[in-house]
Amino acid sequence: MIKDHPTTAIREIHRSGDDRQNRVNRFEIFARDEYRCVYCGLVQEPDALSVDHVQPRMRGGDGSQGNVVTACRGCNTRKAGHSLARFLAENPEARRNFFQFARYVHARHVKAVAEELARRGVVVASTELVEGIRGLRSSEAIAARVPPHGPPPPAGTDGAQAPDGK
Repeated sequence: MIKDHPTTAIREIHRSGDDRQNRVNRFEIFARDEYRCVYCGLVQEPDALSVDHVQPRMRGGDGSQGNVVTACRGCNTRKAGHSLARFLAENPEARRNFFQFARYVHARHVKAVAEELARRGVVVASTELVEGIRGLRSSEAIAARVPPHGPPPPAGTDGAQAPDGK
């Protein structure tokens, strides 16, 4: 019987009334995000944009406003099936832009990504950063704590002279 097939069951779950009520039109998302890709930061025409799921549907994400962002087709293609943390870890500009422009993402997603970046060593894994992120509710506030180009260089490798002038 087809109804007992696992794929059919999944499709029926996604067709439930609750999920449809949470979903939004892609053009509403584009307007909400001011037609700006949250990864490259560029404002583009709607036909060059797509909707990206922060928490992919295949990993339990939904179509609610707090789980979708505007992404240009190029950035969405580069992100592909990678986790958001991996994509942001490998792309410093996308990381900075995401924390600056993804204003409507659920706080739990922003926190989880920031903590994963700290675990990977992409951002300074200080207790202050992680604890600060736990208390924050806006991606803009987190962006102020995330360095734009990855972790700072180890002490003594930034080209500065020693205090004695050598």
